[in-house]
Amino acid sequence: MWKGPREGSSILTILDLRERNYRLAVLNGWSVWLGDTLLNPNIVLTSFAAKLGAPGALIGLLPALLQAGGMIPQAFLASYVARFPRKILLYRRVAALRLSGVLLMALSAFSLGSWPGLLLTGFLLGLLLNALFTGVSSLPFWEVVAKTTPKERRAHLFSARNLVGGLLAFLAGFGVREILALPLPFPLPYALLFALGALAFGLGWYLFGLTEEPEEPPRTHKLDLWLPLQKPGFRRYLRVRILLGLAGMAEPFYAVYAVRALGQGKELGLYLSLYALSFTLSNLLWAKLGKRSSKGVLQAGSFLALFAPLLALLLPPPFFGLVFLLQGAYLAALGLATTTYLLNLAPPEERSAHIGLANTVAGLFAFSTVLGGWLSDRLGFPTLFLLAAFFYAWALYAGRKLPQEG
Repeated sequence: MWKGPREGSSILTILDLRERNYRLAVLNGWSVWLGDTLLNPNIVLTSFAAKLGAPGALIGLLPALLQAGGMIPQAFLASYVARFPRKILLYRRVAALRLSGVLLMALSAFSLGSWPGLLLTGFLLGLLLNALFTGVSSLPFWEVVAKTTPKERRAHLFSARNLVGGLLAFLAGFGVREILALPLPFPLPYALLFALGALAFGLGWYLFGLTEEPEEPPRTHKLDLWLPLQKPGFRRYLRVRILLGLAGMAEPFYAVYAVRALGQGKELGLYLSLYALSFTLSNLLWAKLGKRSSKGVLQAGSFLALFAPLLALLLPPPFFGLVFLLQGAYLAALGLATTTYLLNLAPPEERSAHIGLANTVAGLFAFSTVLGGWLSDRLGFPTLFLLAAFFYAWALYAGRKLPQEG
């Protein structure tokens, strides 16, 4: 097993290994993209919970569990992860545990349809297991990506993952529509989606586990998680992430609004395809801009995001799909920019501390979707969408003060 360049290793061999790692990361992205589409938290999972009659706050908890569960543990795991000379070993160990959560969701949907309370419990438990083990694997994932991908290729890597992965997701959206339209009793169509999602996720996690990561000396000293906060650039970045997290309170509720207020449950598959197509095609633009400045992509994404909640209130039902087109474009920009900006901003010796602290703080604010569900139930969708627009506008303003990453 490769442990990094050895004495006498040819440059060609090293380049071949880098290219192999690059391809594995891309293939992982395509598989995970497919799984994310089949189990899309803002469309599939929320509509599943809505059909079970879950209250708005619980519906808002679903995407928060996935996002926050994958991010909050990272600061507490940073010192532990830093002790591994090869972080891919830890990633491999938890991949099967992540998969067990998705399998539990599928098994619950297949077998507990006659007991809605037990079905919801099994579904939530599976989601929680997946989220928690995602938190354990995320930090080593980003460490491996940073170690095996040169800085100048990082934006291109995520663009390559998102381009073909997004096309797969676009096609899968039509598959989702057909599966949800099958003449099967609820929740069997969703059970099929969960099972196919487990298959896609399992393949992606296995492929990335094949990455040949160079070995580095283990860092036995405890990481200083407060050190990044002493840097003005990191504090400004964290402020923008927090504001974007608060604005994200509305993200799961465009689909809920379409189902409950507009009566468009059958259009969810179409909306999923529109979202995936927009995400994919916009990545071509964001990757080009990202080579010059991740900050510019972050600003562009914040600007576009400002209009999505406003359009949701203003568009007539036949044109509501435009909201998902816009959502795909700005989430692609924000996803690429927040990741690459942080990886480029952090010094290599402080990378675990920067990534862990930033993602943990951002993960806490992912629970803003629970607040979004409460607001939609108590004050209505217009209040929720206008408040989200306010936070996106604030994030856009705060992003102007970000330094250009080094």
